[in-house]
Amino acid sequence: MKKIAALTLFMLFSTILFAQKPATDLPTPALPIDERTNLVTYQDVVKQEGTPAVLYERAMKWVKKYYKNTSEVIKKADAEKYVIEMRSSVRIFSKQKDGTLLPKNIVYYNFKLECRDNRYRYTITNFNEKAAAAAPIENWFKTDSPYWTPSQYDFLNQIDEQIQQLISSLEEGMMPEEVFEDEW
Repeated sequence: MKKIAALTLFMLFSTILFAQKPATDLPTPALPIDERTNLVTYQDVVKQEGTPAVLYERAMKWVKKYYKNTSEVIKKADAEKYVIEMRSSVRIFSKQKDGTLLPKNIVYYNFKLECRDNRYRYTITNFNEKAAAAAPIENWFKTDSPYWTPSQYDFLNQIDEQIQQLISSLEEGMMPEEVFEDEW
């Protein structure tokens, strides 16, 4: 009888121990959080020579080159105020045990470009996972949530990597084109 009681207790405690979420040793992803809104927000003012009209024209050219379907991405393009407002997305992937990546979902974001004399500002914010209701990615930082999993940190890192690539492409696209003179 004692053996049965001991075995039952052992199984009960081992079940409880294995049911707990493993403590994470993962570093918190270093995405920029706006102190005012508490949203993940990438924002910078980039100095670039040019009038607002010239910078706006470069921005539109970059948008049309970077995005496949600009009619769906561009929500507002104001050539008088030199502002472009967009809504786009990045794809996140689940890593399987064997290392393969499977598409998990889409994360939408708002992207605003504003042009002024010799500078432009980009703001990328309002990240939400595609779901029945808005699912802000800021929830993925909450390790104390009963719904949190370590893979959410991986998703945040995937988003950061894709947005950093977008920003690099934007900064490159906003540079003036080099004019080569054909001297012969």
